[in-house]
Amino acid sequence: MLAIHSIDGESLAVQPLSNGYQVTKSDLLSSGSGRSAETGTALRYPIRLGTYKLNLKFRGTMSEIAQVDSLVSRFEQTVIFTCCGQTVQKLMYPSDRSINCSGFTAELSVNLIEI
Repeated sequence: MLAIHSIDGESLAVQPLSNGYQVTKSDLLSSGSGRSAETGTALRYPIRLGTYKLNLKFRGTMSEIAQVDSLVSRFEQTVIFTCCGQTVQKLMYPSDRSINCSGFTAELSVNLIEI
């Protein structure tokens, strides 16, 4: 099963490493969220719930990593990926990318975050 099916309709030259693929879902809460000073009750003021973040690490030849880097470097991209056996499609943007080149092979680390 593919971890990343496509980015903007293009297949990736190489898939993330087995230990380099993590899907996180988080909630974005307003700054007014917290605990009540009087009762200690949790106050949640959600802005957005269930936002996806993909923590990715790739290893491959220089040309494979260059192809993946060009896909994940776009300002925004439509990513189709697998999460818990389900296929998910989300519009995402990249955070910091890190590339480590060592001769013929290279590694790329990037986070893709749902817009």
